[in-house]
Amino acid sequence: MSRVRFAPAIASHDAVKRVRVVKQRTRATTVIIAAAALTAAGVTFYQLSRPGLLFGATPDISAWFGGSIRLVHGSLPYRDFVLTQPPGFVLLASPFAFLSEWVGTRDALAALRLCTPVIAAATVVLTGVVVRHRGRAATLIACGVMAAFPAELYALTSGLLEPVVDLLCLAGAALVFDGAGFSGSSRRTAIGGAVFGFAVLVKLPAFLPLVVVASLCVPQVRRRLLPFAGGVVAGIAIPVAPFVVASPGGFVRDVVATQLGRIPASGRVPLPQRLGDMTAVSTAGGGDAAAIAAAVVLAGIVIAAFAVSRRRPSSFEWFVLASTAAVAVAQVGPAWYYEQYAAFFAPFLALTLGICLARLFDEEKSRAALTVAPAVVAVLLANQLAFIHRESARDVAATVDAVVPVGGCTLSDAPKYLVTTNRFIAAAPGCTTMTDPQGATLAFANNQAASLAMWRSAFVHADYVVTETPVDDWFMPQSSALRAYVAAHFRAVSADGLLFYVRNG
Repeated sequence: MSRVRFAPAIASHDAVKRVRVVKQRTRATTVIIAAAALTAAGVTFYQLSRPGLLFGATPDISAWFGGSIRLVHGSLPYRDFVLTQPPGFVLLASPFAFLSEWVGTRDALAALRLCTPVIAAATVVLTGVVVRHRGRAATLIACGVMAAFPAELYALTSGLLEPVVDLLCLAGAALVFDGAGFSGSSRRTAIGGAVFGFAVLVKLPAFLPLVVVASLCVPQVRRRLLPFAGGVVAGIAIPVAPFVVASPGGFVRDVVATQLGRIPASGRVPLPQRLGDMTAVSTAGGGDAAAIAAAVVLAGIVIAAFAVSRRRPSSFEWFVLASTAAVAVAQVGPAWYYEQYAAFFAPFLALTLGICLARLFDEEKSRAALTVAPAVVAVLLANQLAFIHRESARDVAATVDAVVPVGGCTLSDAPKYLVTTNRFIAAAPGCTTMTDPQGATLAFANNQAASLAMWRSAFVHADYVVTETPVDDWFMPQSSALRAYVAAHFRAVSADGLLFYVRNG
């Protein structure tokens, strides 16, 4: 009789205890996420404080920001100038392009770069939000890897596309998933689909995790797949429609054909070099053998985690594993490969490590997980801080100012020399609208005559050329007529490591 009387009290006590434990873990993961986000922001601010990294010339970002600048000046990508990426980043950066009307492109780019600590912190926060249901250790290692991953930090100062795609993909996942399973809200699922769709408009490989989510939605077509697919269509179609309508052929040529053209069989960057960036071994000075070994170890960790714990993977775990595998394979696709490409792999690697650690170690029975996670993060962070300390970029503003007048019609094979010196936009109409020279050559790779006409027009409508290498060595079609035009109408001037071509007369 007494047992029956006290059973509810015992059950109530157990329920209170469970709630207390849940609250403690929630507070702990919140502290971990906040600390990791502040660390990411701090490391990125420190990176910007290095010589030249706020105002200096770094690769790629000037080309993409240049697209935004052209847009606010009335030129449409794909119709008026070549842009080899979808228009997502151009649209996102357009407020800073408008700012350049008042402060110049140099300061507007610096203002855009000052947003990168916010992007870094937000990416870490979203990583923590989607993985926190797996416990403190999983949250710590996932957020820590995201905060200190070398390729991610490099991309924040160079192209910037990958960190933005990471942010959007994680935001989409945070909306679509709720803990280990899908969100029960069709509205959240639709908004998540729209975010994933817009991520594709920043960089095409974002379609990989999008397809994974769509595949997981298939068993519940009406409740999940239709809202998600509707959101995806809206997220892609609404922003891109004006550009496609204005120049459908130009869009296909610049974005679709150019991206497919990056996958030839010859001249490929070796696989070990790619693995070194994907596993962060390369920044620690590891060679090909170390990169391959690191990749094997990571694969072994995943296999062990799911072999030891025979629990069926949740929908969220399937998303993480399938997305990680798909993105890893995509890293091998393009023949050309740059360090920032591995930044798109960073969030999926971070989440994979988090769920694997949670499967290998039960937090209630072992402190090993809470020992391993901070040790891994500390090593990664220390290595990255040492690397950042040696980092710098060249600021050529004073050199360009001495040769090229403000407002002059200026061309360069590297738009970073124009955007960072306020020479990207000319004062007089009729100047060249060349924005991404390398991308322009790639876009017209199968049409030599059109490519030569484009480059001739660029030189005809320029009074100054800023470069590091002679025009004959530029990445463009080699033409004796084009070389003769440059030689007849420009004179070469060298200054502080730069080579200028100044129009005669």
